Amino acid sequence: MKRKVFRFLTDRYRQREAGKREKDLFDSWYNSIDGRRHFEPVDKDMRRNRSWQNIQDAIGEEEELVDIKQKRLIDFRPWMGAAALLLASLGFFYWSMQQEMQQQEMVSMPAYRIFTTGVGERKVVSLPDGSEVTLNARTSLRVDENAYGQSTREVELLVGEAFFEVAKDSSRAFIVQAGRLQTTVLGTSFNIQTYAEMEEQVISVYTGRVKVQRGNSNLGTLEKGQRIRFEKQYANSTTEEFDTQQVYSWTSGKLVLQDAGFEELALAIKNTYGIKLEADNDRIARQQYSLPIRKSVPLDEFLEAIQSIHHNKIRKEGERVILY
Repeated sequence: MKRKVFRFLTDRYRQREAGKREKDLFDSWYNSIDGRRHFEPVDKDMRRNRSWQNIQDAIGEEEELVDIKQKRLIDFRPWMGAAALLLASLGFFYWSMQQEMQQQEMVSMPAYRIFTTGVGERKVVSLPDGSEVTLNARTSLRVDENAYGQSTREVELLVGEAFFEVAKDSSRAFIVQAGRLQTTVLGTSFNIQTYAEMEEQVISVYTGRVKVQRGNSNLGTLEKGQRIRFEKQYANSTTEEFDTQQVYSWTSGKLVLQDAGFEELALAIKNTYGIKLEADNDRIARQQYSLPIRKSVPLDEFLEAIQSIHHNKIRKEGERVILY
């Protein structure tokens, strides 16, 4: 018998509103239950009342259980919405953190760009902060485009010669790594020469001030008209004065040597013509030269001018030119 029908019959039977057919139906069901066991007649009414109470209690408990479940479900729905919102927020936060970490990782990864020049070539490199670097021939400059300007402005002169005109920025130092030396400035113009074939590295200041270091050792703070000569082999350095009016003319394409030693002359010829000039003896290696060097002048004509200065002679051996 279905629960609703049973409930309806019991209510009508209890209130004595059941019709004959309804009463017969209920008595038939009730007698079928009591028929399973035999009770004394005196206990029949008590048994009937007890069974009736058990039925009512069971129905009441079940309804209460249903009501409690419904109430719990109703009360739990706002928490379910809040939990869903929290999970969505946590998911978005986690996704944002992942994106930020990926961006930071991309920024932290180096993105090197190397600027180079060949024989007889010059190039002006404009940096993001407005600083400019003029590269002499056979020069390589490396810049990490991701890191440049984040906390410092750092570049690396791998080889060659470069003239730096640094935009002023008191919050971000401009640092040049060149060989074993580090040059730090805030805003100035200076020149660094660090060719592989040179025995020394030269840093010259034209405006402002720069600090030169070798590792944790401070080699000195240079002002306008001062330069450091650093011997690569013995790691010795000397500071000297120079005439800033003799601006490195190579930046404008007009190189002028003034009382230059043989090593400086040989370097200028290699940068301009791509050939190697060698001294045959110590006497020639100690000679000094003052003359302009222009790429527009043919090599043979220029070599004749060199040998005439000290009345030397020249012979060619492949790509080598030997002065004797």
